[in-house]
Amino acid sequence: MVGPFNRREMMVSGIAALAVVPARAASPLTVSQVLERMHGQIGTNWREGGVDRIVAGDADTQVTGIATVMMGTFDALKAAVAAKLNLVITHEPTWWSHPDTLTQLQEDPLYKTKLEYIRAHKLVSFHFHDHWHARLPVDGINEGMARRMDWVRYRDADNSKRYLLPATTLSALARDFRRKLGDRTLRVVGDPDMPVRKVMTSWGYCSAFPGIQFLNGDADVLVIGEAQDWDLIAYAQDLATSGRKKALIVLGHVLSEQWGMQYAAQWLQGFVTEVPVRFVPIIEPYWNPRQPVFEINTRI
Repeated sequence: MVGPFNRREMMVSGIAALAVVPARAASPLTVSQVLERMHGQIGTNWREGGVDRIVAGDADTQVTGIATVMMGTFDALKAAVAAKLNLVITHEPTWWSHPDTLTQLQEDPLYKTKLEYIRAHKLVSFHFHDHWHARLPVDGINEGMARRMDWVRYRDADNSKRYLLPATTLSALARDFRRKLGDRTLRVVGDPDMPVRKVMTSWGYCSAFPGIQFLNGDADVLVIGEAQDWDLIAYAQDLATSGRKKALIVLGHVLSEQWGMQYAAQWLQGFVTEVPVRFVPIIEPYWNPRQPVFEINTRI
């Protein structure tokens, strides 16, 4: 069982525990060479287009170490620099939009500050979203989250998003997420005492569709990262109000996918041995009044 943990404990468990002692290469390893190896190991065709690309830095940069992170936040970049890891493989954006669009940011002061930091420390940020979800035989995020929750044995053989758990209750399941993910601000819709066995997951953002279909399926509870309050969350509330034994757990986007990037580090370690490869966890972006914490590193 994993108990609640803070930023420092996350860094110890995420970086130190997953550190590897590299076998030094005879010649420098470049970012483009790492990406070429990833193309061959993903288990499916590597497709151009989408969001997966270098969004900051140069493909010819010599790699000193690789950090896998959930999102290319400033805090994650600082942690990578502190660990001497200059290739940052991030599942979610560096530039605050899913496609890392810069059109309206060229004169933004925070964009300039963050870009200056990236250049000063010779970082390369690679957005690794579409192909990690497309990984075969199992979506990389799904695999990492299942491992973190210790649910691999309960996974449906035909649907990696579906789980048949030992009998529990909605409130006990929510507490389990809080313990194992360190999630202090998760939200729940539904009767706390409702029996739960069948769980459908949609890590990250879940729109009204397919979310509504998931809720109307045979699962007792749908677990997501985030949704709009006026569509899927309101639907789940109305569903419970109508008397249906259904529930929704909202974890927050970061913590609903983060441990998939821990698994990404383990995956990369299987074919990148010349440099350290480490998972760098980022903090939950929220706090609540009962647990007011500010763990962000504000020093540039």
